Order: sequence, then C-alpha cells, then structure tokens
Amino acid sequence: MKIAARLSALTGAVVVAVTLAAAPATAGTAGAEAKCPARLSPSTTGGEAAWSIECVGGRVVIDGWVRDTKADGKCAFVKAFAAFTDGQSRKEAKACPKDSRTKFTWEASGTEINAYLYVA
Repeated sequence: MKIAARLSALTGAVVVAVTLAAAPATAGTAGAEAKCPARLSPSTTGGEAAWSIECVGGRVVIDGWVRDTKADGKCAFVKAFAAFTDGQSRKEAKACPKDSRTKFTWEASGTEINAYLYVA
C-alpha cells in the first residue's frame, strides 16, 4: 500500500491530503509517497498536527493529534474520509483556542483513508 501526501494552498490555509491505496498513485499526484506504516507532521499558520497510519489486514488505522497554534479566533482541524468501522464516512478532530490539543484514533475498513489539516 502507498500513501500519497499533497500540500496545496487554499484560501490562505494549507491542506494536507493523505490517501492510502493498494494501487500506485495516478499521474499528476503531487507530493511524497511512502509505504505504510507512515508518520506525518503537517503544519500551517495557526495549526499543526501529527499522525501515524498503520495498515492491518484489510483495515487502516490513523492515530494522532491536532493543535491550535495561534490566538486568532480560528480553530485547527483534522478531517478524514473513509469507510470507518463505526459506519461513518467522515471524522473530524477540532482544537481551539490557542494551545488546545485534541487526540484522535480512527479505524477504517478497506485500503483507503483521506486526512486533511486545515484552519478555519
């Protein structure tokens, strides 16, 4: 399995997208690729996060934290999309005000998970 991580600017915020898939990344995918397990530590103005990704059988586990780093009235978020084992398709961890830190651990069925760090 491979992880494709992309960094792109969106309206002043940095979004880090992580996709795990059994197939190689398609042409045009920007960013680093690594084999599972992986550790990522994205950051942007006002927020930072760190997470690890483990692949176990037909499941993907993402475990990490998100922290608000700026007293600007905004919050830092990690949002993930996958076929989570609790039946949900979207998870979100939110940290605010400044210096707040929120931990998360999510497990998904299958071989894909998309995770993003952003500030809003």
